[in-house]
Amino acid sequence: MTGCSVLNPVEATPQTTDTPIPPRTLTEARVIPVRNAALSFPIAGIVDEVLIVEGELVEAGAVIARLNGVDRARAVVTQAELLVLSSQKDLDDFKEKSSISTADAELALAKARIELKNAQDARKSLDYQQVSNAALDGLRATYFLALDDFKEAEDEFEPYIDRGEKDVERANYLTKLANARLAKDRALYNLNKALEMPEPEKVARADARLSLAEAALADAVSTFDKVQHGPDPTQLVILEAAMRNAETQLEAAQASLKDLELIAPFAGTIVSNDLKPGQAVNSSVSVMLGDLTEWQVETTDLVEMDIVNVKSGDPVSVTFDAIPSLKMTGEVTRIKQLGLATKGDTTYTVTIDLDNDDP
Repeated sequence: MTGCSVLNPVEATPQTTDTPIPPRTLTEARVIPVRNAALSFPIAGIVDEVLIVEGELVEAGAVIARLNGVDRARAVVTQAELLVLSSQKDLDDFKEKSSISTADAELALAKARIELKNAQDARKSLDYQQVSNAALDGLRATYFLALDDFKEAEDEFEPYIDRGEKDVERANYLTKLANARLAKDRALYNLNKALEMPEPEKVARADARLSLAEAALADAVSTFDKVQHGPDPTQLVILEAAMRNAETQLEAAQASLKDLELIAPFAGTIVSNDLKPGQAVNSSVSVMLGDLTEWQVETTDLVEMDIVNVKSGDPVSVTFDAIPSLKMTGEVTRIKQLGLATKGDTTYTVTIDLDNDDP
């Protein structure tokens, strides 16, 4: 940066009073941008490309240079982004399915209870006779009446039994006997049908249905108990942990990619840049960036015996070695409290803001 001399304070007009004139301090200094930065890669590597060279303007966030491995690092970032999306989808699907599962489980439980009630009623119906007692009494009476009619018809047919088949009287009594037998048999069949118990096969089917309904209800109760309070806590913890792990991997991949790019933190001019493609670099190799629209002055050789005469707010007169005719004024804005040992002396850095930009 430009070399200059600093005289503190600005020379005052002579006074007629006895007020002492403040002591003046002369020091060497350098002119630097108010905003400046030494930029370097945080890791060692091989320079792949230099996008902005020394002397060029750069926008904030622009890439100045890149190391080898950017394409591979970008692929890792893309893979990590896909993992985040996949993990998020798994988590969202699980929560959505858990809500649906709760409703489905509640519906299945209600259906299982209805089926058990129906199975119980069906099985219970097989434990009773098939007709009422009044109907059963009627069937018994019908049978006994038919039985009496049959015996009477037999007695009436007995005298004609040996007659020829073409005998008319014999034929009439035989017809009456046949009808009486048919009525008796029908009445006996109806009575026996009313008295018989359900078929064993029907009972077996009803028992099997009841067992299945009981098992289905137990399973529905168990399923509902698991989901009625929301998602499975264990599975939810696993999916949330997977999501956090995916996000951590993405952050690590993005950080690795960022380490391969030298990025301007603010808009300015590349003051110095010695980087070249193929060059091996580490964190000690830097690129200087400065905002050349605003300048300030830093002293370089103020020692302990001089610094006691300087304080913040003091007026300053600045001259430049390269332009002797140029003289500017400024003000002390900062005094570093920690000195730097140099050649047997301790020097202190003082920062001076100029009143006007370089004309």
